[in-house]
Amino acid sequence: MTYPAFNKWIALCASALVLTSASAYSADDVRWRASGSYPEGHSTTHGAKVFKAEAAKLTDNALRVDLFPNNTLGGALEQVDQVRTGQIQLAWGSIGFYDKLVPELGAAILPFAATSPQQAICQMESGLGKFLEDKMAEKGVLVLGWAQVGARHVTNNKRPIKSVADMDGLKIRTLPGEAWLLTFRALGANPTPIDIKELYQAMQQGVVDGQENPYDNMVVRKFPEVQKYLSNSGHFYDWAAYMVNKASFEKLTPEQQEAVRQAAKTATEEQRAMSMRENEVARGQLIKAGMEYHELSPADLAKFREATHSVYVEMRKKLGDEAMDLVEQGIEKCANT
Repeated sequence: MTYPAFNKWIALCASALVLTSASAYSADDVRWRASGSYPEGHSTTHGAKVFKAEAAKLTDNALRVDLFPNNTLGGALEQVDQVRTGQIQLAWGSIGFYDKLVPELGAAILPFAATSPQQAICQMESGLGKFLEDKMAEKGVLVLGWAQVGARHVTNNKRPIKSVADMDGLKIRTLPGEAWLLTFRALGANPTPIDIKELYQAMQQGVVDGQENPYDNMVVRKFPEVQKYLSNSGHFYDWAAYMVNKASFEKLTPEQQEAVRQAAKTATEEQRAMSMRENEVARGQLIKAGMEYHELSPADLAKFREATHSVYVEMRKKLGDEAMDLVEQGIEKCANT
């Protein structure tokens, strides 16, 4: 073989090697974008970071996840469509934004269904969670883990909330979920859905009188700067979810799929523990930041619960017997948890 011919042969071999390497890289290595509606310091974002690290470790860095918290890639409602259509591969956010996609999600958030995180988790794991996962899968979204966000409480700038009557006429920002709208109307308030990324400014400008969120979310979003009165209404135990586009998940190898599920399990466990810890101390942080706190007694809360009984009746009409039977069975089973 002549020297020029030998050089040409070497060049062809090198080109083939490059093409083979590129092909192997694109086939074996996966890059996902993950969008969240919660800010950097929130427990659900911490869980997303755990997922990212665990997924990389368990796949030998074949699956890499880029995180975009705090609505960086779009508002909470936009993320519903983004993960459904595969514009992003992973999302983490409150399930209250997803009940237009899967109305049955409203069964997971009903007024005064639970009085502790442990009770709420028990209810979700008693059959309701699997039912909801199946419904989400039908819409092209797989739930990898249920993140326990905690009890939601009311704040406002008009007056202290000491009784149901104090809710009358208040314009309260809520999520757009059906359970939110029915619950706050039953309490005499005017529920006003606003995307979380616009809420701080809406309260600052008086577009709404108040809002409702878990204590820790109020802290990380600096709501004491624009809200005065706080009460321990605990009207919902809220859930977020770690969700993946079904088609994207099914493109993974079986080993990668198992790694993703294991990473999500670890992330969910860490998130729940962090959420419980942070909500225990966050109320004190809100008071220290200047909010005026009013404690609702068990007798007061019983009146709130009684005022929202109609929500269960209406949700049964909307969601059907299967979903609501699972809810009521879970409430009964977990009553002493």
